[in-house]
Amino acid sequence: MDDKVTPKLLTAILSAGMLSFLGILDETATTVTFPTLIREFAVTTDQVQWVNTLVLLVIATIVPISSQISLRFTTRGIFLAGITFFVLGLVIDIFTPRFDLLLLGRAFQGIGTGIGLPLMYNIILTKVPKTHLGFMMGIGTMITAAAVALGPVFGGIVTELLNWRWIFIISIFLAIISAFTGTYSITQLNKLQKVSFKYGQWLTIAVGLVCLMLGFTNLTKNYFWSGQVAGCLLLGLASFLIWGKISWDDPAALISPRLFTNITFSMQLLCYCFAKITTLALGFIFPIYVQTVNQGSVSLAGWIMLPGAIIDALMAALAGRLLDKQGARLPIILGTIASLTGVVIMSVCGMHLSNLAIIFLYSLYYGGYGMCFSSLMTSGLTSLTTDNHAQGNAIFNTLQQFSGAVGTALAGTLIALSQSNHQISRSIATVIGAKWTFLVLTGLMILNLVLVTIFVPRKKH
Repeated sequence: MDDKVTPKLLTAILSAGMLSFLGILDETATTVTFPTLIREFAVTTDQVQWVNTLVLLVIATIVPISSQISLRFTTRGIFLAGITFFVLGLVIDIFTPRFDLLLLGRAFQGIGTGIGLPLMYNIILTKVPKTHLGFMMGIGTMITAAAVALGPVFGGIVTELLNWRWIFIISIFLAIISAFTGTYSITQLNKLQKVSFKYGQWLTIAVGLVCLMLGFTNLTKNYFWSGQVAGCLLLGLASFLIWGKISWDDPAALISPRLFTNITFSMQLLCYCFAKITTLALGFIFPIYVQTVNQGSVSLAGWIMLPGAIIDALMAALAGRLLDKQGARLPIILGTIASLTGVVIMSVCGMHLSNLAIIFLYSLYYGGYGMCFSSLMTSGLTSLTTDNHAQGNAIFNTLQQFSGAVGTALAGTLIALSQSNHQISRSIATVIGAKWTFLVLTGLMILNLVLVTIFVPRKKH
C-alpha cells in the first residue's frame, strides 16, 4: 500500500463525506427553524423534533445492513443510490404543503444518508495508510463538524432572507456536484460476493430501535406504565433479545452480538453514545432558547451556534494528530473534562443564560467534544481485530444516529413536558425544560469521565 494519501483518494473521501455533510447540514439548519415550523404547520415542540429525530432513526435502521450492501453492490453504485434517495427526499421537502409530507421527505433523506454514511469511514479504514489513519479519521469527523458549524448559520440566514424551503433547494445543487466527483474518484473497496441478506436479523434490530424511540417520545403524553410507553419499551427490548439469540451462533451475522463481549470496545462505544446524546440535546435546546427566551432572530440563533462548531472542527483535527503521536487516551480524557465542565456550568446557571454565555459554554462543551468524539471511535475500532472493523464501524454509525435521535427526543420531551404546564409562560417553561435537560446531561458526562478513565487503553495501539 502507498504510504501517501493521493488526491484521488482524498476526493473520494470528500465526495462520500458530502452525503454525510449534507445530511447533517440540513439537520442543523432545520433545527434553528423549529419555531418557524411550529407556527407554519401548527405543531408542538415534541412533534417538531421528529423533523430531525426521524432522519436519525431511519439512518440508524439502515446502517446495520451497510456491510451486506457493500458485499452485494459496487461501492460506486452504493454511493449513487444514496445520492438518489437523498435528492428524492429534498424534492418532497421543497414542495410539501403538510407536516406529514415533510416528515416523509426527511425519511427519504435518512435512507440516502444511511446508505452513504458508513462509506466515508470504510474508504478511510480500507484505503488510508495506518500512519495517517488517526489524522484522516479526524478529517472525516471534521467534514461532519463543518456541517454542524455551517448548518445553523446557513439555516438562519436562508430562512430570514428567503424561506426555509431554500435550505433543501441549495442542498440539491451540492448533492449533484458530489455525484459527479464521487463517480470519478470512488473505486471498489472489496470483492463482490453473492450473500443472502439477513432479513430476520435486520428486522429485529430495526423494530428494536423504533420501539425504544417511540416509547421514549410518548412519555410527553402518556404515563410510563401505559402501552404507548412501557409497551413499546418492552417490545424494543424483546426484539433485541431475539436478535441476540438468532445472531449469536451465526458466523456471518449482520452484526455479531459477540463483539459486545469485548469490554474495552463496548465501554468506549457507550461513552461515544453519551457524547452524541449530549451534543444533539444541546443542539436542539439552544436555537429554541435564543429565539423563545432571549427573543433573538432565526439568524442570530444560527450565528450563536457557529463559534462552538468551529472549535469542534479544529479540535477534531488536533485530536487526530495527538492520537497518531500519543494514543487516544490523552485527547479523550482532556475532551471529556472540558465537555463536563461546560454542562456543569450550564446546570448551575441554567435558569438564565445570556446569548454571550451560550456562546462561551457551547464552545467549551464543543471543543471537548471535538477532542474526544472521533478518538473514541478510532480507539474503539482498534480494540477489535481487523476482520471485525467493518461490523464495528456499522455499530458505531448505527448507535451514533440512534443516540442523536435520543438526544433530540430527550430535549424535546423535557421541554414539551415543561410547556404542558399552562400556568407559566412559554418562555419560562422553555427555561425550566432546558434546566432539566442540563442536569440529565451532566449525569451522563460524569459517567463518561469515569468510564473513559477506566477503559480507554493507556498504551498506544
